[in-house]
Amino acid sequence: MSKWYKMPPSYRITDGEYKANVDGINIVFGAVLGFVLVGGEGLPVRDFVALLMLSAAVVVMILYLSQSEYKLFYIVLTAATIVAFPYIAEDFFKLARVPKLQPTLAVWALMVLLVELIPREKDAEGDT
Repeated sequence: MSKWYKMPPSYRITDGEYKANVDGINIVFGAVLGFVLVGGEGLPVRDFVALLMLSAAVVVMILYLSQSEYKLFYIVLTAATIVAFPYIAEDFFKLARVPKLQPTLAVWALMVLLVELIPREKDAEGDT
């Protein structure tokens, strides 16, 4: 039976609540990323494809933050890539600057990491 009328017995989140947090963050920032990439609409097709590929690579790294067992590796890799993103895009690929792209990716990664830090209930096997 549903417990809609009760308060949670602890501050720990369930697996379903964790998934809802991460899914919600990904939906919001996916939409924000779409708006930010509109800033690149004037780019030549080759440059826009390169920008999409670079952005997609960082997004995949951000998604790995919540899904991979190798959290420290992906935290370091994602942070380094986000910090280096303007240099990779502008200096290496010679792409026009999309001003709000780096902060969007950084806040997205930070939000996913914050959800990772929320204590969770132990599952049936006691893995969390």
